[in-house]
Amino acid sequence: MTQGPYRAGISYRCQGALADGRLSTLKFRMAGQNIGHWQGAPKTQPNRSTTEGFLASYYKGITNMSFADIPFETPIPNVWWRSVYASTNGFAFESFVNEMAHLAGDDPLNFRRKYLNDERCQKLIDKMEEVSGWKAKKKGDGFGVGITECLGTMVGQIVRVSRTAGGRVSLDKVWAVVDCGWYVNPDIIQAQVEGSILMALGAATIHQVTFKDGLVEQRNFYNYLMPRINDMPKVEVYLMENEENAGGVGEPGLPPFAPALTEAIFDLTGRRIRKLPFDMKVI
Repeated sequence: MTQGPYRAGISYRCQGALADGRLSTLKFRMAGQNIGHWQGAPKTQPNRSTTEGFLASYYKGITNMSFADIPFETPIPNVWWRSVYASTNGFAFESFVNEMAHLAGDDPLNFRRKYLNDERCQKLIDKMEEVSGWKAKKKGDGFGVGITECLGTMVGQIVRVSRTAGGRVSLDKVWAVVDCGWYVNPDIIQAQVEGSILMALGAATIHQVTFKDGLVEQRNFYNYLMPRINDMPKVEVYLMENEENAGGVGEPGLPPFAPALTEAIFDLTGRRIRKLPFDMKVI
């Protein structure tokens, strides 16, 4: 626990513009540790993963886009983490798309339809709407969405939350729709996606490493908490059927969860969450 290496620390500045209710401009600036530098790459080499997790179809649907990398160094060693930069990028990118949809006064899935124009994306959104009952939901029902793409696979997730009798936010269910192209064993894909969602839940709400006087404060599992069995929501996994090239399944199920969860919390409570991890017990 005290020796690392750790997941890279990153912050983002996201900007966008609407013209006649449509998203005309997106600008993302990413400031974070460059894993490549820890692997021996020259310090002058930029981060080549600034767009990782971002849906490729957005490039055709949105006219003006900009991505920038602002590197900084810390003495904290860092290395790959499940889905690598797609996990943090995906949270920033998809959370911001959700915020722009709200600003435009549009439904978050319908908003995405306007810019994800290729057939695979449209069918993915169709399936997400179908399995979750998205069109029957009402504002404030606690539904959120995130869609990301990495390692050749698109995954869309819809999260539903509610209030318990005690007033706390409860994570009720996750619907995950996976387009990984052609596949062999659906049970393996389901297991990987379920595991990714559990890991994403921990990273979004529980896992945290902090430092004091140059030392890690968490020394073992008594103060580095992990999700327990009662924290796991119901999960339904659906696979898209097509003959496209095979993509990965071990990591792409993780990135869309956090933006879907925080959007669901916003839908339920009106509170925006822009920093991870956060404590669901105090929302």
